[in-house]
Amino acid sequence: MAIFAIIAQPGTNSTKLPSAVADAFGAAHYPLENGVWLVSAAGTAKDVSDRLGISPAAENGTGVVVEVASYFGRANPAIWSWIKANWEGAPVG
Repeated sequence: MAIFAIIAQPGTNSTKLPSAVADAFGAAHYPLENGVWLVSAAGTAKDVSDRLGISPAAENGTGVVVEVASYFGRANPAIWSWIKANWEGAPVG
């Protein structure tokens, strides 16, 4: 599995995006802040965008999906635990 960052575009019709993320990814998502999530999924950034309804017609809102290649920083330890548990090859959930 890969990790993707989902970033809702502020000021657009993205009110359905939070429930779309929760419905599509269940325990394989981690909310970072309002309008930003990490998700663990197989496939490409386009596959994740399509699964969320961001593309092709923005039925659940607009946003950016970025595949994470590496990570570093300072954050809540729960975020690092989630990333470690859901990184490439780790079981989801």
